[in-house]
Amino acid sequence: MTQYKWFIPIESMFYEALYYYYIHNWGIEPMPSNVNTQKEALIRNGKNWPFRTHNTKARYTCHNCKKSWKSSHTTMIWRAHRETSIVQIRVEKQGCQRCNRKCQVSSIDEEELEIALDWMCIWILDIFYGVKNEDTNEDRDKPDETDESKAPHDSVRCEAGTKGTCRKCNELKKKHR
Repeated sequence: MTQYKWFIPIESMFYEALYYYYIHNWGIEPMPSNVNTQKEALIRNGKNWPFRTHNTKARYTCHNCKKSWKSSHTTMIWRAHRETSIVQIRVEKQGCQRCNRKCQVSSIDEEELEIALDWMCIWILDIFYGVKNEDTNEDRDKPDETDESKAPHDSVRCEAGTKGTCRKCNELKKKHR
């Protein structure tokens, strides 16, 4: 279960967010590793399992060489199934620049999690209940450019980028067309 250490704070804060938004009877779990998170596969399965991506800031630590780094463009993917009222979540991996091993996120700041879970609840209300939040500004769901890391995004080692779900990698590809 240590591979899901990142999930523990998400799970506890998820239920608080649901309570705040008056959403009842939903559960959350880590997305099974056999779920294909290629963008095309997520779109194909979107009727039964609608999905959404969210970029957040997180910290990674390589368990192989112990290198640690922050990323301003960590991709979270969540999908939900209405009949079971389950939300599955995955935080995509990033490659270590020292040893090239794919690494799972080690921590996400509590404030960043609150923002992500707010967006998740707004999404659930919209997709499954038809409740639109008129105060919602989609631009707020993008990383804060002023608070962004000075280092360039390592799109070569970005797992979400190779799958077409990383907003930063997609943005970079559009710029270079």
